[in-house]
Amino acid sequence: NTTDDVTVLAIPANPVIEATKTVSITDNNGNGSTDLGDLLTYTITFENKGNVTLSGLTISDTLTDGNSQLLTLTTTPTFVSATTSSTSTTLQVSGVSTYTATYQVNQQAVDSGQINNTVLVTASSPGQTNNVTDRSDDGDDTDGNTTDDPTEVITVSNATIEVTKTAVVTQNDGNNTNDAGDLITYS
Repeated sequence: NTTDDVTVLAIPANPVIEATKTVSITDNNGNGSTDLGDLLTYTITFENKGNVTLSGLTISDTLTDGNSQLLTLTTTPTFVSATTSSTSTTLQVSGVSTYTATYQVNQQAVDSGQINNTVLVTASSPGQTNNVTDRSDDGDDTDGNTTDDPTEVITVSNATIEVTKTAVVTQNDGNNTNDAGDLITYS
């Protein structure tokens, strides 16, 4: 075509989403340890690092103990805010959506010694369905694991036991002296 032909520049779609999950701990009993009754508040961010708008954002949050047994979040992920005109379900290019979730440490978590939390986010780019996903990173790249590592919290269990032993002497000979023939009953 030598006349009046349109100059076409193809821009390939590059859908990319990144999920990050961090945790802050409220020491409800004030003992300086993460243990029974303490509150974990998770901040979850989803960032559109691609070049197209992402929509239909869905979240699958998995919380497990140190034995890989499921735990239940106290509050499920709740939308807090977004940037660049993004929403809870649509991420504009460079947009970030923020959610929070909480977990109050129960005995199962304390007994296992650890709490692991990950989130899987799925979204759709224009003309596609659920074509971009990411598993959350803990936001700490200094730990040597820079992608898809769970947000881990170590719990402290201070296993203690107290034993008390008492004795009652029955005077079998009536002399009010603990001697041969008397009965000692231990509790």
